[in-house]
Formats: sequence, structure tokens, C-alpha cells
Amino acid sequence: SDAIQNSIDEYNVSHSIYGSMGGYLIFSEVVNKLDSMRIEYPNLISEKFSIGNSVENRAMWTVRVSNSPNAPTGRPEVWFHALIHAREPMSMEQSLYFMYWLMENYNIDPIATYILRNRELYFTPVFNPDGYEYNRSTDPTGGGMWRKNRKLNSGTTYGIDLNRNFGTYAFWNSTNNGSSTVPSSDTYRGLSPFSEPETQNARDFVISRNFKGALSYHTYGNYLIRPWGYVDAPSPDEKTFQSFSQDMVLNNHFTLGRSNQTVN
Repeated sequence: SDAIQNSIDEYNVSHSIYGSMGGYLIFSEVVNKLDSMRIEYPNLISEKFSIGNSVENRAMWTVRVSNSPNAPTGRPEVWFHALIHAREPMSMEQSLYFMYWLMENYNIDPIATYILRNRELYFTPVFNPDGYEYNRSTDPTGGGMWRKNRKLNSGTTYGIDLNRNFGTYAFWNSTNNGSSTVPSSDTYRGLSPFSEPETQNARDFVISRNFKGALSYHTYGNYLIRPWGYVDAPSPDEKTFQSFSQDMVLNNHFTLGRSNQTVN
């Protein structure tokens, strides 16, 4: 197709990331992609492993990408995760495309080669498998707008916004209108910090590794957002975030800043 040819011409990526849900990969297709990546590039990607299960008992499949992928190497580590909001599948597609770019360009592109030789990348392309499967069940050709996980709150009210469920009590209990205490709200933060298995799994995974950074992919807009979000103030790592975020937007020209400077 023209899209594949353009991908080959521009980025040397020949693999398709086209799926059956309005062009997006469904959850099972993502899992199959991770398996096929391992078969094709066993020296660059680990077998998939789960960092834990969701409310409805689906695996949060994760892979390690480097030129020594079968065990941690002690190199600097970074974690990329996507689809924490179930209606943002482009975030997952971007992650898979980045993985294919790295693997197809190893020993060809100097940047891809450097990354795979000197870094250890972890990818969790579907953070919220239940919400994503729910959108497939309601809108199998695409367009489902469910955002949260699928925890039954009470009666017929479902879902916690996993992206509002992290942190210590001060962050989680912020009064900045960035989250809601109403269970039917799209930004409902849950009953307590880390009340959900998905966020517990993420927390435990981060504790188990030595990540230098983590990047959560969303599709709200062309923004690169750094902390803090719960309060209009810089984090202790403000200068570090400023430095590398400027490099990250050199080509895509995304707007960068803290939440109040970008999405608010």
C-alpha cells in the first residue's frame, strides 16, 4: 500500500501496524505482534511477560528491547507505556511503530543502533486492556469512547481513570479539578491512591526496576507534558525535564511544558 511504501521510504519501516478495528490493532492483535517480533528479532526483543493482570484478569504484556534482551543488563532503563486511556489507541500504535523502527534499523541507522546497544527499553503497549476490549465490544469497527478501566464501582457505574489513580495522598487528593470524586465521571480517581490492580502493577514494576525515565503516551494533542500536574509548580527535576524535552520536540514541534502550560 501507499502507507507502507511511505513508511519504507521515510523511516525504513516495512512492517504493518494496521489492525482490524478501524485500522487500529485490537488487543489480541497487539499480543500477536509482540510474539511475531520475538520470532523475527530474538536478539533485540524479549519474550513478552506480564507485569500483572487487570481487574478483568487480562495481562499487562510488556517487553524488553535491547541488543541483549533476554535479561536486564544494567544499562540505563526507560519505560514506555500506552493506552492507559482506552480511547487513545494511536498511543499504542506509536509504541509498536517505534519498536519496529528500532529493530528494522539496527546496524543501519546510527541512532537506532546506539539506543539498542546502550540502553534498555521496556514497552507496555496496552496498559488498560479491559477498557480497550470494552471499546472493541461496543464499537468493533472503531470509535469507542470508553476511557477508564472496568472496575464495577456500584450499581451500574464502572471505571476508574487509571491516570488519576497514582501517587501519594497529597497528589491523588488534589483539589485542582484535574480529577473527580464522582464515580460516573470520566476522570473519577477511585477510592484511594493505587486502588486499582493496573496502577498497583505499574507501581510495583517501577519499584522492581531502575528506570531513568518513563513516558506515558496519550493522544489528547500535540503536547509533551512534564510534572507537576497536581499543582502549578515545578518538580525537583524541572531542569532535567526541560533539557531533554527540548530535544524530544525538535522534529515534531510539540508544545512542551507543565500541565498548566499545555493542556490547561
